Amino acid sequence: MSKILVISDYANIVSARPEAEIFISLHQKGWDLLLMVPEESPWIPRFKEVGIPLEIYKPDGRKSPNEIAHIRKVLDEHQIPLMILFNNRAVINGIQAAKNHPVKVVVYRGTVGNVYWYDPTSYLKVLHPRVDYLLCLQEGVQAHLNKQLIFSKKKTFLMRKGHKPEWYENVIARERESFQIPQDAFLISYVGNVRRFKGVKYLLAATHQLAKEKNIHLMLIGNGFDKDPFKRMIEDSPMKDRIHVLGYQKEALSFVAAADLAVLPSLRTEALTKAVQEAMHLGICPVITDIAGNQGLVKDGLSGRVVPIKDSNALASALLDCYNNPEKTKEMGMQAKKHIQTWLTHEKTVEMAETAFRQMLEDK
Repeated sequence: MSKILVISDYANIVSARPEAEIFISLHQKGWDLLLMVPEESPWIPRFKEVGIPLEIYKPDGRKSPNEIAHIRKVLDEHQIPLMILFNNRAVINGIQAAKNHPVKVVVYRGTVGNVYWYDPTSYLKVLHPRVDYLLCLQEGVQAHLNKQLIFSKKKTFLMRKGHKPEWYENVIARERESFQIPQDAFLISYVGNVRRFKGVKYLLAATHQLAKEKNIHLMLIGNGFDKDPFKRMIEDSPMKDRIHVLGYQKEALSFVAAADLAVLPSLRTEALTKAVQEAMHLGICPVITDIAGNQGLVKDGLSGRVVPIKDSNALASALLDCYNNPEKTKEMGMQAKKHIQTWLTHEKTVEMAETAFRQMLEDK
């Protein structure tokens, strides 16, 4: 079997796990892989334990002559026929390294949007002429990219990043008193750093309607809430004393497990958000927006709630409905767990990867 070069950062144990486990499973199924991994990656011991060949290197930045030369050396020495690039630095340097080389270049894409056929900057990375294939996290991502391939013969393939239920078996809900939340409170959790596409301002706007219910608390996990405009929006909220800013938490899952709801009011670019998947695996009812990247993730009223984007009134209404119907909310959380454990599995991800990689290698 031909050797496949995979370049990614694997910088965090939890966030990188769905991707890293794909290649561990492929290696165990007999695929010939070479993983190019930064020297500080915490995944290196695990990769070595299972026997995956590694090319450990020191990152040197985007469009780095040293890194480009190193990748080119690896391509030549191992006669690599297929190279998969998972992050921006890998894409920029990998494309340059592949210049005038027969290797087939694959770029992974996990978000909807920000790539358009009429945007010249798109041709520096995803739509670059040297890229042969696009590996898409979800159907919405694939559909968007297919519309942009007007001047290109690139092919798109689907590969979701599924999870294993056993990753969540040992997660223990943190005692609420340990982070100053009443035991009997109705707790809503948000996990994610503050970025424009997360739609956090609509969540904070919704708190003006949630405030009338004195037992509702909101927990914000992630970086950026201590800066304006979000710091000011929290201060202006009538339930500011019940908004708990916890910042970055290494063991975020234990906090999520202590909640009654998980909310993520994403705008257009996200797809199959890991934070929502994690909450569903923990049996926590999700409330999400109806963006293309969430298609199939949650069935409204059955395994969670789905609301329109940029609509703080609809978001507040859904959250209040969950608060006023706690038994239904618990049932939706259980249905969410069942759905995510059958619809988005690690095993299906590996099958998708094998199908895509075989076709890429056989494609003339």
